[in-house]
Amino acid sequence: MTNEIAGFQYRLTHALPGVFPGAHPGQMLGAGQLFKRHEPLIANPDPRRIDLRASLLDPFGGYRVRVYQQPSQLTVYVIADLSASMGNKLTLVGDFVAAAAQSTYEYGDRFGFIGCGPSATPDWLVPACNLPHTLRKLAEQLRRYRVGGDARSLRSVAPLLPKRRSLIFLLSDFHFSLTELNALIPPLAGHALVPVVCWDPSEYATLPNWGLARLKDAETGRDRSVFLRPELKQRIEQAYQRRRVALGRRLRDFGREPLFLEGRYRSAPINRYFLQHAL
Repeated sequence: MTNEIAGFQYRLTHALPGVFPGAHPGQMLGAGQLFKRHEPLIANPDPRRIDLRASLLDPFGGYRVRVYQQPSQLTVYVIADLSASMGNKLTLVGDFVAAAAQSTYEYGDRFGFIGCGPSATPDWLVPACNLPHTLRKLAEQLRRYRVGGDARSLRSVAPLLPKRRSLIFLLSDFHFSLTELNALIPPLAGHALVPVVCWDPSEYATLPNWGLARLKDAETGRDRSVFLRPELKQRIEQAYQRRRVALGRRLRDFGREPLFLEGRYRSAPINRYFLQHAL
């Protein structure tokens, strides 16, 4: 993978049921360094792992061997909101996809992508794989893509995901009614879900104090002209702060802590997120 975009570190606290060796704690027994338990030699016939001390303590006089927990492979998916309101955030989305693909490649995991607009299309559906060239091309296409419409297909994305527990990044600006989360989050509850809130500070933090501006709802197409002044600018900033608090509170009701990425991609907030939150 390319090194232009810095990858990030991720982890899950629960052991994975996967049978393929990887870099994460697994439920399978096999080649690993984490001691799991003792077993009779007849159940695990590997004389190299005979534990003499445990064998001497066996009341039945049998040989005991040490068995280890095998690290497992993890499947990582990025689900991206490709509605019209995400138009000025697709560079961030493309960079995140490139970083996630690079990170999974380094971990030896599998990475998949689902892009959600008004309907799910094969153009934005990449099944879980470990193909650097395909994923690098996907990130470039996202940076150049011109979005339109809403993202109603987010509600029907769950059947496209693996049955086994996976790490899911849900990228969106969440500029929709919070009641929509009632249909969006519960079907993903079986996975380790990270809601990634992509915001553009130019929408609220860099507005001028004075001037005439034309505001347009990217998804409905409705617009209006407003005369900016310090009081109105402050109200807009406060509205975003209230939205941030309300969104965080609503996602925590589902047991999901949001990860806010504003402006451009940076790996540090993602690394900090996985250090602070157990998934």
